[in-house]
Amino acid sequence: MMIEQKKLLVFDFDGTIANTPIIAMRIVNELSEEFGFREISAEEFGSLKEKKIPEIKKLTGISWWRVPILINRAREQFKFHIKDVPPVEEMQDVISTLHDRGYQLGILTSNTKEAVKSFLNLHKIDHIEFIKASKSLFGKGKDLKKIRKKNGFKKSEVVMIGDEVRDIKAAREADVDAVAVTWGFHSRKTLEKEAPSYTVISPQDLLSLFPP
Repeated sequence: MMIEQKKLLVFDFDGTIANTPIIAMRIVNELSEEFGFREISAEEFGSLKEKKIPEIKKLTGISWWRVPILINRAREQFKFHIKDVPPVEEMQDVISTLHDRGYQLGILTSNTKEAVKSFLNLHKIDHIEFIKASKSLFGKGKDLKKIRKKNGFKKSEVVMIGDEVRDIKAAREADVDAVAVTWGFHSRKTLEKEAPSYTVISPQDLLSLFPP
């Protein structure tokens, strides 16, 4: 199985390149007292993969209007934990190989550009040509459109690679293909409900999708 004619591969960061779930749970619990919700157990955090936003709100008890504030605080805290976040196994080699095959590689993230740069430098992950930090949690679609147009690619030449439902939705909004990866935050079952163009279960599968 291969995707042909792709030139620009846009990766999500958290859960796709960086193995962040455990650190994310730690950060959320560090902020629980400040935002007035109880700490979440590892079992509960794992179950969030199958829950929708209203269910997550019910579990934490946090008010909807405070969610953007919580996200911004979590982004700030992530900077202090960046050294504890490992890359997804094999992703460093896969990114290097894709670069050698002639693909342009970028990152579209809800994290901060500063944190992503620190992570890439720390783990010596080269060949990422741009990092776009999306200001809105659900604004990736618009940003993906801007990235495609800025770099002068046709819709058929761009693909979004991510581990969450919102990555698939962003690709759909930008009218480009989506590759869902199953090693991140959302499960394969949850991802495939959104009908991504392709689903992969390991980083090495990306090399089969994107040939030399």
